[in-house]
Amino acid sequence: MHHVSVLPAPELIYPVILLASVIQSLFGVGVLLLGTPWMLLLGMTFPATLQLLLPISLTISLLQLRRGHQYVDRVLLRGIATLTLPAIVVALLASTRWSPPLEIFVAILVLTFSLQDRVRFIRHGLNQLLRFQRTYLAMMGFVHGASNLGGSMLTALAFGKGLHRDISRATIAAGYTLFAVVQLTTLRLAGTNWQVDVGTGVRLIVVGVTTFWLTEHYIFSRFDSRRYRIGLEALLIITGLLLLLSAF
Repeated sequence: MHHVSVLPAPELIYPVILLASVIQSLFGVGVLLLGTPWMLLLGMTFPATLQLLLPISLTISLLQLRRGHQYVDRVLLRGIATLTLPAIVVALLASTRWSPPLEIFVAILVLTFSLQDRVRFIRHGLNQLLRFQRTYLAMMGFVHGASNLGGSMLTALAFGKGLHRDISRATIAAGYTLFAVVQLTTLRLAGTNWQVDVGTGVRLIVVGVTTFWLTEHYIFSRFDSRRYRIGLEALLIITGLLLLLSAF
């Protein structure tokens, strides 16, 4: 299988990977969430974007799990494994033929979740929505398979459930690990041409790992639960606004 590099200039990629890796190191999501819209804006195809970002995201998630696997919410992870993963496969296979414009839908959902600490009726509405968690998890899989943006729905879910900082980050990282493994396997089985050259891929993984290590040692320890929640709220708002921008 031939390797073709279809990448934009490194100076357009590295800053985004650096920033996204810091955010993923803190919150469990970031590389796919920020990287996907950015790479698509730079003219990369959806499969090439996945090939570039998934290995970095997966590596950071595995490093987070190595340290925090005992915090994972097992019940939620079982739901992800049985309901979200099959939906990812179906949507990813379909997205090679048709990519639905899901940015506006995800943006509205994420912005709604981000306001739940501030607006009482939103909190009440979300509590009702979370009673249909099985439907939500399946929907998250379809969104992620088709657009790579399911991580924001997973973050919103952790935020909505008010999970403790360590449980939230570990559960998101575990879910993200499963997402990435399933996406990479599906791409491989679907016979998608690998368009990112190995050298570039490895260099970006090294950037991600180094960033994770520095963030873990110097920043995460200073994030108490209150700061973490405020940071998560800000991340959801920024994500929602970025998605709206990319949609228009």
